[in-house]
Order: sequence, then structure tokens, then C-alpha cells
Amino acid sequence: MCGTVEDMKLTRRILPVSIALTLAAGSLAPAHAQLPDFSSQLPAGIPADVTAGSSQFIPAGVPQVELSPQAYDLAKQYNIQLPPFVKQPAPEVAHHLVGATTEHLRKQGHVEDPNARNIAQEWADQGAAGALTYRSNVGDGRTHLNEGSGNVYRLTIQEAHDRLNWLNRDVPVTPAPGKHFGVATSFDGNFVYLAEYFFN
Repeated sequence: MCGTVEDMKLTRRILPVSIALTLAAGSLAPAHAQLPDFSSQLPAGIPADVTAGSSQFIPAGVPQVELSPQAYDLAKQYNIQLPPFVKQPAPEVAHHLVGATTEHLRKQGHVEDPNARNIAQEWADQGAAGALTYRSNVGDGRTHLNEGSGNVYRLTIQEAHDRLNWLNRDVPVTPAPGKHFGVATSFDGNFVYLAEYFFN
């Protein structure tokens, strides 16, 4: 044995936070730090709007990393600007919106499904990545269209609050034939993307 049960419990709690902070700290700079200008060293073909210190440029194919809530809290506490490959933390309203939407759809007779939720998350992430087209801030995901349907709503923070208030009102809902569904959100720093997916 390498230690007591208490030591192992402490290690299990500290290890994920340590890993997240180590990954994040390697690429973080304080918000007030001036980044060096490497624009003269960029190879030909890099877009002209990519300048030194641009925090919004993410090369194609580079996945965004999501940190633990504790890592986001520490970055905020110590005024550390997250690099562009780190997913922006979702506002609290996004989490409440998932719960309220899920409850509303359950009241209508639909059945929550973890596979549908995964597809909804995929769709929400597509929205946050700028991969969807919208009409009146409503779009469709690009995958799993033969298996089901749904919508991705592109909402400002205020619109997300308004939708949450609308969902939380105490009115009767009309039951519908139940479908298996999933709800998820993603955030790009400006918009909350709320995805609802229903299996056929």
C-alpha cells in the first residue's frame, strides 16, 4: 500500500485540478501581458487578419479543450486570459436552460435519451464552431439527420435569460406523442447555442 485511504481520497480530488491547471498554465498569460509580435515570421498563406496577440485565431482542425469548473474559477480569480484553444466557460444561464428545456419536454410526454443528448451536444458544438446556417437564429445540425430532427437556437445571453423565464412560467403544456430526445448547450464567448434533438 502506498498510503492511507484518506491520502488516496485527497489525491483523487487534487489530481484532476492539478492536471487541468498544468495544461492551462502552459499556454496562459495574464490578461495585461503584451504578447510578442511574430507576424514577420509567419509563413506565406496565413491570413492577413491574423496578427500578433490575436486570441481568436484557432487553426483548422484544432479541437477546443474544456477545463474543469475549478480551473475556470481560478483563471477568473487570477485574471488569466484563456488561450483560444480553451473553450470559453458557459454562463450559468446555459446550464439552467438545459434543465428547464428538458423538464418542459418531459412534461410534453417526451423521454430523455442519453444518445439523443450526445447528438444534441454535437449540434450545439457545431453551432459554437460556426458550422451552421441560421434563419431567425434557428438552425439545424449537420449530422444524424436520417435518425431524427431538431433545432439549434443561437441566443444572446439576454435571449437565453428570456427563454429561461418563458420555460419557467407555470402554465399547462400540451402532451404530444413521446419521442426520445436530448438537450445540450455550447458557448462561443458571445452566443449560447441551445440544441434540441429528437429521434424519429
